[in-house]
Amino acid sequence: MVVNINAEPQPTPESSLVSTTSSAVTDILAEFLRLKISANTKRNYGKAIADFCRRIYSSDVSTKLLSQFLCLSQPEAVYQALQYRQQLIEAKLAPSTINVRLSALKSFVDYARTVERCSFNLADVSCLKVESYGDTTGIAVAGFREMLLIPDRSTVKGIRDYAILRLLWDNALRRNEICSLDVVDFSESGRLAILGKGKIQKSQIDLSLATTIAISQWLAARDNYQSSDPLFTSLDRRSKGHRLDGSTIYRLVREFSEAAGIDKIVSPHRIRHSAITAYLDASDGNIRAAQSLSRHANLNTLSRYDDNRHKYQAIATNTLADLV
Repeated sequence: MVVNINAEPQPTPESSLVSTTSSAVTDILAEFLRLKISANTKRNYGKAIADFCRRIYSSDVSTKLLSQFLCLSQPEAVYQALQYRQQLIEAKLAPSTINVRLSALKSFVDYARTVERCSFNLADVSCLKVESYGDTTGIAVAGFREMLLIPDRSTVKGIRDYAILRLLWDNALRRNEICSLDVVDFSESGRLAILGKGKIQKSQIDLSLATTIAISQWLAARDNYQSSDPLFTSLDRRSKGHRLDGSTIYRLVREFSEAAGIDKIVSPHRIRHSAITAYLDASDGNIRAAQSLSRHANLNTLSRYDDNRHKYQAIATNTLADLV
């Protein structure tokens, strides 16, 4: 099927319910994103819709393009979505990234259909099968210990960075969980309220004494702040006082790991993997406590860490080799 994406959509009896005015389309995108509670989801879904417009229509997202897309017939819409899916695959994006973008597009269409601005659905456009957490390898405890020595704790920046490293390791936090923290979420009694992945309500976790002290020292070193302010802020001249973003935490981790002489590429999530694996080693495989630490909803995901730690596959392979 050849679809002329530059042609103005022709109304059909089925698509006559769709409003094609610019204001209506602008509102529907804004309304759709407002329904997403997580700021991270809003950002990712907004980027996904913009990416779809760039790849399929070779233009930035606009009311005209969204209007054209929402007025397509069922076969044309599915064709464009499948073309988009194929382009993402050919760009060699990670399956998880492709799935987020497809989910955003499908969710947007579902919302438009619900409010009678769209007459088609993308149920036939499937996401990719993902082997989640296939690689749980991390860094050695000694390597992370070296990383903790890198921040210069005689400076405000060093105090802040050290506190972030402690949260990444001691509580195996994700970088977005750290970025979303506010001052009010921290209690000097050693408690922290975090917004977990995919959650809409914050939950309390316990901090180690070392992490509690590190965060308290960071707050003491900061300028005046309110309880509603971000817990971790930028210290750069241009963005001083603004909420620290995930890319900055990623760069800090890369910088410290390289300075510590660690050969492999280290990311905040790899530190999380390392912390979970290190705990399983230290606790002789206490899965229940490890699940409380990692906050994985699916115990099978956590079991992969334990399987990789024991190298069960290598044991099986070597056993088979010895039989012949």
